[in-house]
Amino acid sequence: MNRTLRACTNQRSLILKQSFPYCARFPEIPAPIDRIASEVAFYGLARQVPALAAHMPEILGFAPDDHLALIEDLGEGSDLLSIYAGASLGAGELEKLCGLARELHALPLSPDDTKSLRNTAMRELNHEHIFDIPLRHNNGIDLESTTRGLSELAADARADRAYVDGVAALGEIYLRSDGPALQHGDFYPGSFLRTERGLMIIDPEFAFPGPPEFDLSVLIAHLIIAGGEPDSIVDDVLAAYGASIDRRLLEGLAACELMRRTLGVSRLAVDVDLDGKRAWIECSRAWVHAWIRASR
Repeated sequence: MNRTLRACTNQRSLILKQSFPYCARFPEIPAPIDRIASEVAFYGLARQVPALAAHMPEILGFAPDDHLALIEDLGEGSDLLSIYAGASLGAGELEKLCGLARELHALPLSPDDTKSLRNTAMRELNHEHIFDIPLRHNNGIDLESTTRGLSELAADARADRAYVDGVAALGEIYLRSDGPALQHGDFYPGSFLRTERGLMIIDPEFAFPGPPEFDLSVLIAHLIIAGGEPDSIVDDVLAAYGASIDRRLLEGLAACELMRRTLGVSRLAVDVDLDGKRAWIECSRAWVHAWIRASR
């Protein structure tokens, strides 16, 4: 999303992160330029809890007029994107991630916190890419260049009117929610770093006050993409999270992220054939229909 540089001095190294009015990876996609301010606000609140501060970088400086943050360098490390290629989560990593999510979601939010972290423009951008564009007719996405036959899967999903309406309704929950829990907003393997200090969480520019199910739903979808069996993944995440949560809403939101990463702009470069992707979309449709029935 941003221009990110490591600055090395004769004393230490630092991270410089600057936001621009577009996505660094997709320059043709406009993006809110003040998103870095949401990231800074998120760290300012989350790092008040020692258990969270130990797994997040410190903000060392912020120049709001330049949309530029100076961030602690966590050192050499690697993200968890390797799980898409067959690598496994390390011992205790799922429990650690879910425990950190639980700590984050338990943070009390004052009205001022909620206002400063509402992050409306970034939520609108994310909403469009998760809940709208993938199921939009004539959206311009060349799915056949990814996997032959994928466009037919997308057409079948779009023809399921109840599914499309359910995704839209889940999108409204994401877009209109004002709590009760602070969400990282992009709780997926690219936001997790293995470092000498342990597992770290970075890049909370999509942070917002919303339902606790959202962060966990993103994690679940990506663990499925990495090869996990859907129901077992949900069971494992719920057990590791260890707090009350709406399973049907959790699965419904996970269904949307799974669909988005299969049919949307931000598809993942994973070695999965059409049958594998069909299974993802079938899971997505089943979970959204189950959420619809539970919501009546």
